[in-house]
Amino acid sequence: MISWGVNALNHGSSIAVFKDGNYINNVISNNDELSPDMYKNFLEYHGTPDRIFWYENSWLKKARQLYAGQYKTACDLSVLPRTKLKEWGLGYAPLTYTQHHGSHAAAGYYTSPFNHCAIVVLDAIGEFECATIWEGLHGEMRKVWSRSYPHSLGLFYSAFTKLVGLTPIQDEFLLQQMAEQGDPNRFYQAVRNYFGHWTLDIKYNFHRGVLNWPFEIVNLQDQCDIAAAVQKVFELQVDNVMWEAKKRIKTDCLVYMGGCAMNSKANKDVVESFFNYRWSLPNPGDPSSSIGAVLYHTKQRVWRDDWAPVKHIAINV
Repeated sequence: MISWGVNALNHGSSIAVFKDGNYINNVISNNDELSPDMYKNFLEYHGTPDRIFWYENSWLKKARQLYAGQYKTACDLSVLPRTKLKEWGLGYAPLTYTQHHGSHAAAGYYTSPFNHCAIVVLDAIGEFECATIWEGLHGEMRKVWSRSYPHSLGLFYSAFTKLVGLTPIQDEFLLQQMAEQGDPNRFYQAVRNYFGHWTLDIKYNFHRGVLNWPFEIVNLQDQCDIAAAVQKVFELQVDNVMWEAKKRIKTDCLVYMGGCAMNSKANKDVVESFFNYRWSLPNPGDPSSSIGAVLYHTKQRVWRDDWAPVKHIAINV
């Protein structure tokens, strides 16, 4: 029995291969899309898959695109997984969808050493969900909290990445570095005003960027000061989410996944103060979702020595 987990038609595309329940390989594309040659090589080397697990529910995603007013994208059926699989010569394989945050959570939990833990997933956007908290216990996962589009901490951070002249969904690490050179107090209130009083209560839709920034950006210091304020607000929101997880799940173990988990400064200053035992994959964002798409359904434990340590958070297991 050969199973593939696939993350495609998206940034961080990847394929994970499982044979007879054993994890074999995970290949991540350096580009936004997997090339036809990569699929051909996987078929030749690993054999044809008996089942394919997709990292998100594409129909729910299209529903969210309609809700967001992305009508042209939502109505484009040429990018549906089944259509693409036929183009790649894989149309024969049964296809199983996995909700986006379920793939993230499973990729973290079933590769971790923990039996009981809190699982926090923070990213830009899945189908509708942008933040979720799960309880992992005895090999099962249960979602206990979520925030949905447009209340997205990832979209917030990426929108300000674009505002200061960087490339969103690529240069967020540069925004974090710029923040270290800035004054977090200069623009703090302006950035904080985009949020309400509750956890991830965002009053502005950042999906298309920051279109109402009231101050002129003249020089590098302006950019760094904005970055510093964004980082400060980001850390406050991460603090709120971790507090929610700690309150709801009585454990000292954390699995942290999603693109926001790559923010090493927030992890050091906030996350590591909440949980003494922590786990994340080297790339907790979409590239590992191909692994989670399979594990969400099989609920099997897998381990590789090269998964630890990681750079973005101090792993303590």
